[in-house]
Amino acid sequence: MATTLARTKPSARMEEILARAAELFYEKGYHATTIEDVAREVGMLKGSLYYYIRSKEDLLYELLLGIIVKGVEHASKAIEGVTDPTERLEKAVEAQIEHIIQNQTYVGLFLHEFDTLSGKRQKRIQEEMVKYQTIFVDTIEEGQKQGQFVGSDALLLTDAVLGMTNWIYRWYPGTRNPGLEGVKRTFIAFIMNGIKKR
Repeated sequence: MATTLARTKPSARMEEILARAAELFYEKGYHATTIEDVAREVGMLKGSLYYYIRSKEDLLYELLLGIIVKGVEHASKAIEGVTDPTERLEKAVEAQIEHIIQNQTYVGLFLHEFDTLSGKRQKRIQEEMVKYQTIFVDTIEEGQKQGQFVGSDALLLTDAVLGMTNWIYRWYPGTRNPGLEGVKRTFIAFIMNGIKKR
């Protein structure tokens, strides 16, 4: 039976099932995709798939929780030991952009379907979302205390930063691919120009 990605590394077969499910959910939509679709994509009978999961919702939950936990871990590692708010925010934004570009399908699925789950599963996803937001909110508030950043609402500024960068999954790489480093440089310059106190 499948185990939560945040706790236990899944088997190679489960990783394959999750990867194909993510692509199908993203391309067709979660509600339009059936368990039969997923089983067919991984060359299994529907009954065999139930060895790994109990329901289609299990797959969605594993995928959404897995990608947000991974995002929190990636951003936390990027800012570890960095005390200057400006440098810290730049590294957090870099981590956000890296996470999106390196996991486009999973991030796209998360942004499309994060409110699909209900009950305890939705609450668990929201807990991780708050952790992710808090990385940015705390950094911005510290920068405001030190007089480095403008005095606007820190959560609103966080939503602006995350909203702008989240949209990258929709257009990257595009016909004029600027590359990961080009995207990071451009977005960081734009964001910091807006948030730094003059």
